[in-house]
Amino acid sequence: MDASPLAAFTPVSLNLAPGAVSVDWGDLAGMRFAEPFFDQTVERWAGGAAPRLVRTDLAALAALDAAPSLDPAALIFHMSRCGSTLVSRLLARVPGMLVVAEPKPVNTLLLAGPDTLGEAETVRQLRLLVRALGRRRFGDERHYVLKLSSWNVARHDLFRRAFPEARVVWVQRRPIEVLASLAADPPGWLELRHLPREAERLLAIPPAILAALDDAGFCARALAALLRAAQAAGGAALTVDYRDLPDAVWSRVAPFLGLALGAGEIAALREEARYHAKDPGRRLFAGDPPERRDPPAALRALADDCLEPLYQTLDSRR
Repeated sequence: MDASPLAAFTPVSLNLAPGAVSVDWGDLAGMRFAEPFFDQTVERWAGGAAPRLVRTDLAALAALDAAPSLDPAALIFHMSRCGSTLVSRLLARVPGMLVVAEPKPVNTLLLAGPDTLGEAETVRQLRLLVRALGRRRFGDERHYVLKLSSWNVARHDLFRRAFPEARVVWVQRRPIEVLASLAADPPGWLELRHLPREAERLLAIPPAILAALDDAGFCARALAALLRAAQAAGGAALTVDYRDLPDAVWSRVAPFLGLALGAGEIAALREEARYHAKDPGRRLFAGDPPERRDPPAALRALADDCLEPLYQTLDSRR
């Protein structure tokens, strides 16, 4: 197929429904991924004047793979509510850095059942999709970092097969602090609680156990699965803890990625770190709200019993 007119377009949506498999490509010309999350940039584009959208089949991903693209230099996996967005936001401020954060098309691909594409084809399409997201649309992109959704670490094996040369960064935080944040502001992946097949396949939570869990119990079981997946990813990953941020971005993450930052660049990152990482605006970060600073005893017990030993094992790799 002649997909060359789409060479500068970006895959903004993926549909894997039987009989309707397709990729939606958006003409994001002149738009950098400036928002905290990829989907926020897509929303900004969609709300603009006459956004151009083209729908193709999956073959377009392969047809366009020769267009100037980057393989990710790093994959950022994380525990959720642990500072990973701060890490990706600060890296995005480094000159020449392209950062794509939690793109929905990747999540759609990873949520597909094993009968949809098959594992080998999923790896192939994952590589093509991630490279399409890493298109060099401005010409000044030299490094590419892909920050994944928290549950994506459960499929880290697919990413390692698709991009064996990519460095892996794992970001985590004390379990009780993560659980308190999730309880106060439920995550999008909580919907897996109502999808038994996906919860079992991605988080190893059997349906019989799933039915008996409340939201807090489900989050604790899910976080345990993510921590186990991070352990299985191997010791080559760089482990970064929330308590070491933001300094760890320039003192540990940048050197791990082979980036030599000057004093001026570090000063710019230090200034950026003063602002709330998930706010597209310029709201100063004031720390966790008071209601998250004294979690109930039941939540503490969940963290201590289910999560703390797993967390400590990974923390020992810092």
